[in-house]
Amino acid sequence: MSSRRPLVLMAVLLLVMGLYVGHTLRQLPGSPFTSPPPPPQPLLAGENSITNVVVKQRDDGQWQVSFDYFNRGQLAWIEADIDTVRDQDIAVPGAARMYELKRGANHGTLTLYHPGIATASRQVIVRMMAFDQTQPPLATVRVDQLIDWPHLRDYQEAQAFAKYSPAENLDRAVTLIDANDEESLRHAKVILERLIQHDAKFDAAYIELARVAMKTNWGPEGWHHAEGLLSSALQIKPDSVNAKILLGYVYTHQTRYKPAEKLYAEAVVTDPPNIWLWANWGETLAMQGKYDQAIVKYKEAVARPASTATYERARADAYTKLLALYERKKDLDGMEALYKSGLETFGYASCHSLRYARFLLQQRGNEDGAIEILRKALDAQCSFNDARELMGLAQYVAWSKREGTAKIEALNQARIYLPPGARAIYLLAGSEHTVKAAAQLVSSGESVDSKDNEKLNALAHAVQNEETATARRLLRMGASPSTLVGYSDLPIALMPVMSGNLDLVKLMRESGADYAKITYQGATAFDYARQTGDPDLLQALEPTTPRTL
Repeated sequence: MSSRRPLVLMAVLLLVMGLYVGHTLRQLPGSPFTSPPPPPQPLLAGENSITNVVVKQRDDGQWQVSFDYFNRGQLAWIEADIDTVRDQDIAVPGAARMYELKRGANHGTLTLYHPGIATASRQVIVRMMAFDQTQPPLATVRVDQLIDWPHLRDYQEAQAFAKYSPAENLDRAVTLIDANDEESLRHAKVILERLIQHDAKFDAAYIELARVAMKTNWGPEGWHHAEGLLSSALQIKPDSVNAKILLGYVYTHQTRYKPAEKLYAEAVVTDPPNIWLWANWGETLAMQGKYDQAIVKYKEAVARPASTATYERARADAYTKLLALYERKKDLDGMEALYKSGLETFGYASCHSLRYARFLLQQRGNEDGAIEILRKALDAQCSFNDARELMGLAQYVAWSKREGTAKIEALNQARIYLPPGARAIYLLAGSEHTVKAAAQLVSSGESVDSKDNEKLNALAHAVQNEETATARRLLRMGASPSTLVGYSDLPIALMPVMSGNLDLVKLMRESGADYAKITYQGATAFDYARQTGDPDLLQALEPTTPRTL
């Protein structure tokens, strides 16, 4: 019984496969199992033809071909193509096609494909093609039409422009300007110029074009160009507050402070939502040395109600400049209060939180406060590496102050975020509050002259970045100005000679560097100084009695 079972199973399998194959064959064209096709319709009298071909450009920039055609009833399609010279290195799309032609006289429309490159075409060719590829075209018409095809991105932008209202296109341009990269600014300029082409009295477009002019050509030429565009905006709309605010900014950088402040005073009467009014006003006052008055304006900008994204950039700008003025006055309490309020505005995932943590660590000596902020800001969008390095620095400082298990745990954390070595020592030497941790690292066995993969040590980094105070701290820790660094074994003491930094040259000399004996690639320090033509630099190299740092 068991020997028959495989035979039964095989028979069932063959039956199922036969049913499936039979079903499939019925679906195939020309199969003897299919239903007979309907009898073909007789061809209409006359000739296949294409007539009344019209080539026009639509408002969105696309080129369209409309035509009449007569099809006798053959299986065929109509295609529209251009005669542009094809670049062999660029894939060019094929002709636009319309399938399922109706019998008899009908009307059709096709949109021409962009050739993919900026070029020109002189003819549009419309053909009726038979499905049987062995047959020649059933009908062909050529129309002379010069088309200057723009760059593909401009062609696509024209189509996008047509989809939006003027206000929406203006918003698109503003967002692109705020992105502040070369391609975004170019794109914004295209949108704004097209807005003005459609409406020469669109004053807001002139204002944004002025921003583009300054961002793409910062300096007297760009300011002058922006001034002209803003004058046009004010001719169209004399009470335009935004035009006055931006023109005041232009005047400020042309050192025309009184006209700038007059425009701000006119604008403030309306209490506009544009926070740039107070941010720009603060900058105008600061550039004149009126720092206390500037602080008042910047504080007003910081305190303004929430506004649009582009105006919120003004709040951030005011924060940064207000902090700089507080630091200039050595007002650490003012700085800390502003940093705290900034966390509520910008959040922990911002660059602001990292700046606050750095302030607490380097200027307040509050490593615990810095660590608390950094634990919430390690994924800050500002810079992944900056956040981790700051956490490493804070943990090293904590390690230098703690005892027992807490000390070991802090060092373990520090090593995770910032391995000990040249960069760790260099960064820790950046502040009087953190340099003690660097000194403890060195006393525990880390060499003050240890080098990184670029063969630079901590002192070389400080000199390269022209950080005199940091270099002084490292020299106090025992760093040597005669150490050879870099792949070419350059003496550190020679680096400030080559860069012409007199303060660092004097610091190297005070630390014991003897420039009369320092040579590099066959030349002395005096040889390099003479190449600069700076007599003060030559004088700074003259030996004096070293003094205690």
